[in-house]
Amino acid sequence: MEPTIKILDPILSNAENVLELGCGTGRLVNEMVRRYPNLQKIVAIDIFKAPQINDPKITFQLQNLDQANIQGTYDLIIINQVLEHMKNPLGLIESITKNLSPKGKIFIAVPNRYGFRNSARLFHTDEGKHYFLWDKEGLEFSLDKLGMTCTFIHLYEAPTKGGLLRHLPKLLRIQNPNLMCFAERKIS
Repeated sequence: MEPTIKILDPILSNAENVLELGCGTGRLVNEMVRRYPNLQKIVAIDIFKAPQINDPKITFQLQNLDQANIQGTYDLIIINQVLEHMKNPLGLIESITKNLSPKGKIFIAVPNRYGFRNSARLFHTDEGKHYFLWDKEGLEFSLDKLGMTCTFIHLYEAPTKGGLLRHLPKLLRIQNPNLMCFAERKIS
């Protein structure tokens, strides 16, 4: 969770309203409200049982994201390890763009089809498994078709901190096991 918070920090530091789709246990929303007193409202949505919520700023909604009815506008919408489980992921993204504030962003993280040592290379259509396999080009193309741009984060960056090993993935074009990007509306 700490790497995700670090990536989201520049946006969370200035955000007021945040939406997390597929909040799971609620660890991320609870940590965000603890660290960022500027957050006024956090909405957490999941299809399964309600997570443990520790703050009145957090509202939980039990919803199936394939038919989600999301209200309000948000400075940040988080879709972390969720799109690969959706039957209509682009429909979800298209529907939530109306919920973005004028300068709002969507944080997307999915398993990377071409990521080094990624175990999510096969389709699994059982409940809770993967319907889609994403790669950089596919995600970028799909977001472009929805009128959005995306900025990828740490695509070729090794988790190690030292020396040549840190730069080896970039030199060899070895991608990380997860794709992470910020998507936002194209400027007209």
